[in-house]
Amino acid sequence: MNANDIRQFINDHPDGVVIRMIDGTKYKVPHRDYVWLTPAFGGRESRFGRYATAFGVYQDEELRWVNCLLVAEITPLKGNANGNGHAGGRKKRRRRRG
Repeated sequence: MNANDIRQFINDHPDGVVIRMIDGTKYKVPHRDYVWLTPAFGGRESRFGRYATAFGVYQDEELRWVNCLLVAEITPLKGNANGNGHAGGRKKRRRRRG
């Protein structure tokens, strides 16, 4: 994975994510403030072709560096459909007759 995809996924799931590495190590990120991603050089498409390849995860009271290329998958921490704490849709209201 690249850092921009990881950043976007973490921002899309503010209730937290689980990052699983290729060796099976899991990092639970309860909020996006627990991850430190460097800005990409020059925005989304850099004229120099450089992108961040590592990011920091705060876990167990220390900052751990994670290589983006070794991330196997990222899943929402909450087990719901859209990852934002709601199952989606609106609650149906009963109409009162009268």
